[in-house]
Amino acid sequence: MKLEADAEMAVWLRTMLEEDPIRLDWDAGNEPKLGKHRVTRVDVTSLLGGDVAFAGRIVEPAHPETRWLLLGETAGRKLAVVVTRRGGLLRPVTCRPMRRNERRLYEAYQAETEPDANGDAQD
Repeated sequence: MKLEADAEMAVWLRTMLEEDPIRLDWDAGNEPKLGKHRVTRVDVTSLLGGDVAFAGRIVEPAHPETRWLLLGETAGRKLAVVVTRRGGLLRPVTCRPMRRNERRLYEAYQAETEPDANGDAQD
C-alpha cells in the first residue's frame, strides 16, 4: 500500500473525531469486512474515539473513491482502519490488525505525541 500526505483531510478528520458521537456511515457493505478480521463496529468506534494516527491517503492500490488509512488501538489490539468520506460522514471501509510497517508508523506517532516529563507532547 502506498500512502501520501493529505493535510486537508487530516484537519477535517481531527474535527470529525472530536465530535460526540462520531458520525459514521455503516451499511451492509462494510460490516461483513470487519467480521473477516474479527473486528466489530464497537472496536472501530472505540478506536476512532481514542488517539488515532492519520497515516495518509491511499494512492496504491487505486480505488474509485478516495481512501485514507488510520492507525490506533482498542482493547489492546493495534488496528488499521481504511476509511472514506461520504459527505459529512466518515465511512469505515474495513478494519484489520496492523501490518508490520503500519506498527512502525504508529509507534513513531506515539513516540512523537507522548508527553515528556513536563507533560508536553514532544515535537
